Amino acid sequence: METRTTRITSALGALPASIVAGIIVSTNLISAPAAQAAEPDATITQSSNTGIVIARDQSVPLTAVPTAPRAVTVTTSPNTRVTLKAPRTTTRSAKANAKGLATFTKLKAGKKYTVTADGETVNVVPVRKVGRARDLTIMTTSESGTITATWAHATSKARGGLTIGYTLTATPVGVADGVPDGDSGVPSISVETDSTEAVLRGLDPRVLYSFTVTPHNPLGEGRASVARMDRSLAEVSGIAVPAADDAGSDSAEETPSTEPSTAPVATSPPASRPAPNPAPQMRTVWVCPAAFTEVGGVCTQSMNYTFHDEKLTQDYTYTSDRRLEQCAGSDCPGSEYKDFGTDWSGTTCPHGGTMHDGKCLAWTTSQKWVTRQVKDAPPLGWYDDGSQYATEVQAKDETPSGWSDTGTEWIRTTAKVSKTVPAQ
Repeated sequence: METRTTRITSALGALPASIVAGIIVSTNLISAPAAQAAEPDATITQSSNTGIVIARDQSVPLTAVPTAPRAVTVTTSPNTRVTLKAPRTTTRSAKANAKGLATFTKLKAGKKYTVTADGETVNVVPVRKVGRARDLTIMTTSESGTITATWAHATSKARGGLTIGYTLTATPVGVADGVPDGDSGVPSISVETDSTEAVLRGLDPRVLYSFTVTPHNPLGEGRASVARMDRSLAEVSGIAVPAADDAGSDSAEETPSTEPSTAPVATSPPASRPAPNPAPQMRTVWVCPAAFTEVGGVCTQSMNYTFHDEKLTQDYTYTSDRRLEQCAGSDCPGSEYKDFGTDWSGTTCPHGGTMHDGKCLAWTTSQKWVTRQVKDAPPLGWYDDGSQYATEVQAKDETPSGWSDTGTEWIRTTAKVSKTVPAQ
């Protein structure tokens, strides 16, 4: 902090006294007339502007992330050449756009690719959408308000491998006419895990919950597995929950009377035990089993397609290559079987010629057009396995037993089951 002191009276000494006083008051440097007379000097404080960012490095770090099934998007400096390669695949390149983005599609899910741009290198693994979680099972524990959950989920490199995680959520629900609806008075509880089991704490023992476990990978969430409670934790454990009316009546009975009593105090009879709570009225409804959802009145369960790697092959293709080549012999146009004369000094004749009495008889050289078949390079996305072109693709698995193929997913249906719920 810098401090600068200015003697105002000396600077304005040449002006009339009335004008000087007006200038001093208008500048608001002295707050009161008494201060003007007592303190002719004023202090002006100036802040030091430090720590303000006025320039920053604008270079963009290289990143590559999955953004769609079998596709990745690379972020780098604008208009930079980006190269993507992996073992046994054709190297690909693209130029980043004005925003510094370059997207590569139709990649092999689960395969590690190396991305290079502007002297930097990163690795990325393209994936497909994560599959659905199944068979969510909720179990009680010895700890109040705590459950354990287990579920099943098929993982693979193509769907994200070790990057797959799960969100387990408990949402409070009420039940009216067999249809769950939300209970806004009780909060939902969630926990994240990378395993197919988890512990969830902090549940209200008196509340019914709907549980969901949702898998997710770098592309987003898959379909959840759902399980709903038929009874609260308090009902399962047998813990009695006092009603609010009971507590109020007890308090009222214990309130002493404000009027003085003149009658003699009689011995109180033994307190009677409270009457047992009447058994709750129950009724039966028909609902879809866990993991099934009612669609058009039918309990339906759906499942995303699963895939396996399959190798495709293709015979080599060839291209004709016609060129002029040197030749000699009877099948060479323009070549002659010539007597090179008696002055031949060599020991052998050229082009398979022979010596006869010191004379060399041989073919002269010439040229002819020759057409040869040259093997083509593998098509884009294919490789040469030594005997043919080959590539690996994702092929859909056969429809599981008991399921039907809708053209977009597998589904199966089942009948509703009976469920006993409190009468409301």
